[in-house]
Amino acid sequence: MDLLPQVSSIIAVFSLLGLTLWWLKKKGTIRVAAKLPSWWKGRRSKGSERLLERIDGLQLSPTHSLSLIRMADRAILIGISPSGFCLVESSRWKSLQPAADQEQTLGQEQLEQ
Repeated sequence: MDLLPQVSSIIAVFSLLGLTLWWLKKKGTIRVAAKLPSWWKGRRSKGSERLLERIDGLQLSPTHSLSLIRMADRAILIGISPSGFCLVESSRWKSLQPAADQEQTLGQEQLEQ
């Protein structure tokens, strides 16, 4: 009967670990859902598209960066600094899409040569 205290200790440790991860996720310190498989998330249906998505980013200095964010049909370029956020540019997403497709095509052609 020495097995019962060991099993209960293991269950207690895993329970504390699970509660700690849940608390950190709720607090916003970690993003566990981004690392879990898609079937685990369960909040979004398979056919639904994300409303808000970070497309690209550029680090200008250790404390300054630019982020391109797609919000539904809008493309938003945001400057990030220690003092806060600043809207740099906002345009329709479809107006940027052909330029991105053209750059990918040019990049693929250069690789083939």
